[in-house]
Amino acid sequence: MLKVKMAEAKIWKTCVGMVVNLVEEAAFKFTSEGVKMKAMDPSHIALADLELPTKVFEEYSIKQPTVLGINLLEMNKIMSRGKPEDELIIELDEKQNRLSLTFKGTSTRRLNLPLIDVRETDLPEPRLQFTAMAEVTAGVIHDGLKDAELVGENVSFELHEDGLKISAESDRGSTELKLRKGDKALANLDVKQEARAVFNIKYLSDITKSASSNDLIKINLGTNLPIQLDFPIAGGEGRLRFLLAPRIEGE
Repeated sequence: MLKVKMAEAKIWKTCVGMVVNLVEEAAFKFTSEGVKMKAMDPSHIALADLELPTKVFEEYSIKQPTVLGINLLEMNKIMSRGKPEDELIIELDEKQNRLSLTFKGTSTRRLNLPLIDVRETDLPEPRLQFTAMAEVTAGVIHDGLKDAELVGENVSFELHEDGLKISAESDRGSTELKLRKGDKALANLDVKQEARAVFNIKYLSDITKSASSNDLIKINLGTNLPIQLDFPIAGGEGRLRFLLAPRIEGE
């Protein structure tokens, strides 16, 4: 038996909507501690890591640890049918090998999703020595990436004592976005050592595009290391983390 309930469907909807931009299929593990999902994109360039503890749920009932293989493309279509304020109930139908998703709002609607065979992979936790961190509103990241798209495929992220710089340069021109200490969009800054790395714009856009403009994204950066992007879920009770490998200069 597996039955979980969320007071607002937007929590699950946000998680699925952000992960599906990188991963089409994933194994979700339901345990007594909550729900976890960790998966890499097909090119093994980006990692999605989701954690939703039981306190995020209004009701959480499972008999034993259960792994569910889910087609995220299909689940995202189902979640698009729910209103953000709807109550969401997720139940496992073991006999039919499918997942039932019920939206309760002005009406009660149930949609079913067949489960798929997805092998659960034990991905090791990367040990990265980040030297700089910033919390930035998603809208600023969106602007920096859209500007950078005008001139190339890659974008540079830099964190230094004064703030954040997002820039791009190619034969087609250059772009630059800066945030400085005191700017409203820069909520937090902690730089032990200046850091800079270059990343593929499309991957970063896929990771961040589902975030609302006012959402805070926590950026961890180290020179020529993967970038780590943390998105708070359910008021910070849950977490959705992405890691993206850097591009080597000259590629």
